[in-house]
Amino acid sequence: MSPNRAVVADPVPASAGTARPSTFAALKGRNYRLYWLGLVFYVLGHRAEYVTFAWLTWEVTHDPMYLGYLGLAQGVPLVVFQLFGGVLADRVNRLRLLLGTQILTAATLTIAFALTVLGLVRVQHLLALAALSNTFRAFDEPTRLSLVPQLVERERLANAIALGSIPWQAGRMIGPSITGILIAAFGGAVGLGLAAVASCTALVLYSRLRVQRAAPSPDGQGMRRQLVEGLSFVGHNFVFAGLICLALFNALFGLSYVTLLPIYADSYFHAGSTGFGLLNAAHGAGALVGTLTVATIAHRIPRPGTTLLVTAVGMGLALMLFSRSPAMGPALAMLLLVGFCNTFYLTQVTTFLQTHVPDQLRGRVMSIYSLCWNLLPLGGLFGGVLAAAVDARFAVLVGGALVAANALALLTSRRLRAIR
Repeated sequence: MSPNRAVVADPVPASAGTARPSTFAALKGRNYRLYWLGLVFYVLGHRAEYVTFAWLTWEVTHDPMYLGYLGLAQGVPLVVFQLFGGVLADRVNRLRLLLGTQILTAATLTIAFALTVLGLVRVQHLLALAALSNTFRAFDEPTRLSLVPQLVERERLANAIALGSIPWQAGRMIGPSITGILIAAFGGAVGLGLAAVASCTALVLYSRLRVQRAAPSPDGQGMRRQLVEGLSFVGHNFVFAGLICLALFNALFGLSYVTLLPIYADSYFHAGSTGFGLLNAAHGAGALVGTLTVATIAHRIPRPGTTLLVTAVGMGLALMLFSRSPAMGPALAMLLLVGFCNTFYLTQVTTFLQTHVPDQLRGRVMSIYSLCWNLLPLGGLFGGVLAAAVDARFAVLVGGALVAANALALLTSRRLRAIR
């Protein structure tokens, strides 16, 4: 069979007499329950790390330029190494690789915490440790995505993927708030301590996973050839390329509005930091509802392909309406809808990719998919340039229009509409 043809993978045999799917069905399995709890702590540590590194960098330098350097230190390793992380996930035992990246991440955060407590931390240390942490994360993300189908029965995979979004959506609302309160009360060292403890807790939970499947079978190819094979698979498969294109447009043009929310809160709605928090929370709340909705009804959606494409169009239109919102009330309503649509269709995209990618290519394909989210800073740059040239409303309007236009173009494809 040609490697460029999508086939349905069956990583875990379906168990006989599986109960009717429910909202939290995947959590009934020991392996996935441990993984999910570990993910909760991983996300908490991840959010705490980002907030604390930014605060400490500002506290040490009081120079905005160094915040830009911090962004580069965090973003460049993800872009450079993520695809190679996918290749490695297809070459070695995925659970061992996940444990390895988690050990290195926890060690890095522990060192940062120790330097801060001892009063030895300098901006150079922060930049180097941020780069190290995100280098390990570049290998962690595709490994984590590739491992999920080995932890849950295939009929519960869609539910597991939806539930896996909950820690990220909830963490977006809760993680920075908890960390900010701790930093305000006790200083930046406590924020790094929280990140280190959360990462160590995730490591303990992951170490209890029991995956029967061995490491992927080596095919004798070098890493570079395997990387090209993964890129070629996506490039020659229209359905995979189209769905990843949806995620790419979402990251580059759809979510670029997040960078501009301070302008909406302060200049347009005159609501200050409170308004800024409410706007962020509205998207997060909508996303959480979208996640729970998919977890509950994914198996009942009669035409998943058409549904996810229409929902992507809906996100673009909601962004366009948000861009022209005259007041805080309508803006919050539109961001609730944006968050719902965003999570609703991307969760289905992830499910299709995970279900149909050949297991020997899973790490590489999922690394390409997850790379889209690491291009979010470029989306912020796009929005910022348009806002500077015209205004923030125009920037968000253009971003929403591009998301909607891309989804409408893909909606004309019979193969994408036929996705099951």
